[in-house]
Amino acid sequence: MISTDQNTQKETLFALTANRFADGRVVWLTAQGYWSLLLEEAQIFSSKGDVETAQQHAQKDVLSQHILDPYAVELNSNLIPQTTREKVRAFGPSTHPEFNPRSVQETMPNE
Repeated sequence: MISTDQNTQKETLFALTANRFADGRVVWLTAQGYWSLLLEEAQIFSSKGDVETAQQHAQKDVLSQHILDPYAVELNSNLIPQTTREKVRAFGPSTHPEFNPRSVQETMPNE
């Protein structure tokens, strides 16, 4: 079941994000269980309960010092984060291409 906003009846989707322990980069949990720099590769959850379960499972990656502070991000139906803060985390600042996650094609395996 997809969560909906009671006032607007728009679906709310979720992705799990964190920061990579080694360098602080923003990463997203994929359906394959690894952490990617790209939101487009993130597993999309249709319920808050499912993303909370994934967040609990991600604690093993916290304990093994692969990631820091995993949490759920709300996405709209176009898979765009709902808040400006999360848009910047997902797509990078617009000031310099070096800081755009799409310019670096690397992922971190989930061990």
